[in-house]
Amino acid sequence: MSERLSTQVGQEIIEYILTRKKMRNMRMRITSKREVTVSCPLHTAIADVETFIAKNIDWIKQSQQRILQNATSLEKYEYMTGEKFLFLGKEYTLMVKEGETREVTAIGDYIFMTVYDLWDFEDKRSMLDKWYKSQATKIFADRFSYLKFLHKDLFNGQYQLKIKKAVSTWGTCAVNKAVITLNFRLIYAPLELIDSVILHELCHLYYIHHDKDFYDLLATLDPLYKEHSKLLDRKYIDYTHYND
Repeated sequence: MSERLSTQVGQEIIEYILTRKKMRNMRMRITSKREVTVSCPLHTAIADVETFIAKNIDWIKQSQQRILQNATSLEKYEYMTGEKFLFLGKEYTLMVKEGETREVTAIGDYIFMTVYDLWDFEDKRSMLDKWYKSQATKIFADRFSYLKFLHKDLFNGQYQLKIKKAVSTWGTCAVNKAVITLNFRLIYAPLELIDSVILHELCHLYYIHHDKDFYDLLATLDPLYKEHSKLLDRKYIDYTHYND
């Protein structure tokens, strides 16, 4: 469990969030809201925590100042109740609580997350990523199979689909291996945009380069591919919500 505490370092009062857990060493993090969070072993004395904070006071102040000055590069989320996340083009509200299990589910307009530690940012981010990737694995496979069947006259070979995390691209095609890889973050977008990326990569099995023949084929399969591409780049790229 977590608790809010404060300690005096010199003439300054430092407020912090303390979380006790099964771990060997203390760990400190400054959130995007400039809050100090400290995780420590279960039986650590408060005096030791305060000494740890005092020892790192220069780093704390520098980190808080850097975050304040560089607001454009802030981590977009704290993964706390009330934040909004996209799933298949729809905006969901995150609901987070502490409990004895770790799980993520989507019900109605909400994504529910149960965590051991409400203030463990990295764990919450990892949990949501894993949930997104598990959803992407199932949904992308279904759309991939459907589109191959819909255009079986063109795509009747043995193709492999992979799901990975990427930063700068929605999909790639290894033509010589007949392997198509999709960025799991594409799961933020609606099905028609997911389909558009899959069709784009399938077309590379015929034309490696983005030449006229490639776009002529793509236009027959996805007449709105230009609009779909603009939507992905303009709207959904913003939801790659942290730096890797």
